Amino acid sequence: MRLLLYILPVALLVAYSQLMVKWRSSQIVMPSTGQDWPARLLGYFSDPFIVSAYAAALFSALLWLVVVTRIPLSVGFPVYIGSAFLLVMAGSVLILGEQLNLAKLLAAGLILVGILIMSQQQ
Repeated sequence: MRLLLYILPVALLVAYSQLMVKWRSSQIVMPSTGQDWPARLLGYFSDPFIVSAYAAALFSALLWLVVVTRIPLSVGFPVYIGSAFLLVMAGSVLILGEQLNLAKLLAAGLILVGILIMSQQQ
């Protein structure tokens, strides 16, 4: 349980970052020509949601530095990646309206079982 308490904030920040970047990058209307890439980048980086997403990603990296000093990497990293995967999958369905199918549910179930097994190792 202690392992999940360490890792969950990092995974939540990463999931937030991924979901916001996907959501806003699909909402912002930009010039479609390849020559206007500076305008496209400026549009992305002037969006407050995208800026907050990158701030969350930076904060998650700093938080991970603290977490990795307290838990074994061979246990923590798989649990972190699996947790972030599950959070992004759930968020993509709930926030972005992506479809959930049997294959995704099966994969999520297997990852969840792996997380539960690995979290008992700590």
